[in-house]
Amino acid sequence: QIVGLSTHAVQEVDAAAATDGIDYFAVGPVFATPTKRGRPAEGLGLIRHAAALGSERPWFAIGGIDETNLGSVMDAGARRIVVVRAITEAADPVEAAARLRVELDEIPL
Repeated sequence: QIVGLSTHAVQEVDAAAATDGIDYFAVGPVFATPTKRGRPAEGLGLIRHAAALGSERPWFAIGGIDETNLGSVMDAGARRIVVVRAITEAADPVEAAARLRVELDEIPL
């Protein structure tokens, strides 16, 4: 069993990094996305905050991430991402996933 926690604010990120019993946490939504209706975009500042914590617990940037903005998300400090529409709404989902993978592989962990 794997347990994750969604975070949407600095205080929630801080708590998730320190909370026992979770395996990872998600930070976002970074950008506006219809998969998170009613939830405002938190922006890259929240990603920078999560990265600055240096948490040993894995965390993932999520929300509105696609090929056009992935670089800025990674530049803000994310090393793991979650995407939905970037693949599911692509004309060629396999190719879209492959392009994202290439870009991710260029980022040093």
